Amino acid sequence: MTEPQTPTAAPAPVEVPQAPAKPAPAEAAPTKAPAKPAPAKPEGNAKGKAQQSEAKPAKAPAKAEEPTPVRPNKDAWAVLATANNSSRTVNELLKKAGVTGWNVTRQPMAALVPTGKCVECDQPAGRKHTAGCLMLAEVPSEKGLVEVDHTSVPVQAPGIWSLVKTDPEADFGFRHIGHTTREANPVPIEVRSAILSEIMKATGGKTGPAGPLWDGTAAFATVRVPELVSVGKADKIEMRAVLVNSLVGKSVVRVMPVHTATQTVFPVTLPDLPDRVELTQDNDADARTTEASEALDLFHRFAEMFGETANKLLRKKMTAKEFETFADTVLKDKPMPNQGAAPYRAYEVRTGVVGTLFRGEVDLTEKIKGTRWAALVAVVCWMQNLKPAKVAGDRGLQDRALAAVFPARESLTTAQTALNLLLKDL
Repeated sequence: MTEPQTPTAAPAPVEVPQAPAKPAPAEAAPTKAPAKPAPAKPEGNAKGKAQQSEAKPAKAPAKAEEPTPVRPNKDAWAVLATANNSSRTVNELLKKAGVTGWNVTRQPMAALVPTGKCVECDQPAGRKHTAGCLMLAEVPSEKGLVEVDHTSVPVQAPGIWSLVKTDPEADFGFRHIGHTTREANPVPIEVRSAILSEIMKATGGKTGPAGPLWDGTAAFATVRVPELVSVGKADKIEMRAVLVNSLVGKSVVRVMPVHTATQTVFPVTLPDLPDRVELTQDNDADARTTEASEALDLFHRFAEMFGETANKLLRKKMTAKEFETFADTVLKDKPMPNQGAAPYRAYEVRTGVVGTLFRGEVDLTEKIKGTRWAALVAVVCWMQNLKPAKVAGDRGLQDRALAAVFPARESLTTAQTALNLLLKDL
């Protein structure tokens, strides 16, 4: 995988838009029960249990958290962004997003090793400094004792450099963001953005979301192509080129389709076609010209092939039973009989929501209902946008978005697994 990963908390729901086809706002119906009820626990003595039930009312199971309603302009990239659209150029977008001028440089790296004695007055740790010790004046100690910091000496780390970023809010105005063994400074995103500018110019695209990633060790910017990919007569896909510029790892240009009705992102590769171009780590203008050409070519081929794939899935009908088996296989959330009421309630919510999307009972998926394309949209939309989350607030939203577009194991993502299964016999 090309992007560095950071551990994330359990993600929170990402909000996605309603299609305006109907006046009433569409929600993936969280309270609708699935076609088949969750299996009940086996009972040993039905009559005895009934008598107990009459004598003492059963305690109601805890209600599962309901999915977030569907709202506009909240796909994963928009959630992560500090700026969205309304910029005439990529450079203007980067400035609005606050990801330019980071000024990251390589600096010699060293380890601080405690020696057990003050490096100035030679007194052991725990003893008092000698009178007039310069270390005590530089690093004060409340009781005048030799502390570990007073005994530490720098030991150089040959071949390893600290990546240091200017930060007015940090001590001394600088912040360590990572390390490298490369003998070159990282390439800033404003330099690599020329690749996006070329794609934007060639496709008539417009700027999309942009923002920082992974605590300032990377940044992203996107270009949206106004010419949508048609899936049948009613459904549409927006294609995006995404520059992910990492200061500590590999940088890439990715091609990502977005389902416009549900604002669901599909982070997938296609048969014999990758979804990205890896960028050279060097600040090489000639290499960037080649990379821009490769990225543009991939963008056109990916858009064409994804449209063909989506239309194949749209033409293939799927029964309710086939979809139920498919969703359980992909989502892997079917509870076991001994797990109690809560997992079954959560499973009912999930099957109700994805079933509603698959059957086209909301305007978001009404015109693609009962097809393999609807099946793909339903399960990915659930995982990416609607699944109840344990973490609330903005951090939870960002965690959910990061998990959607930067999964830890990309070959096993919900979207990729679902697509592979649906394409098996086409």
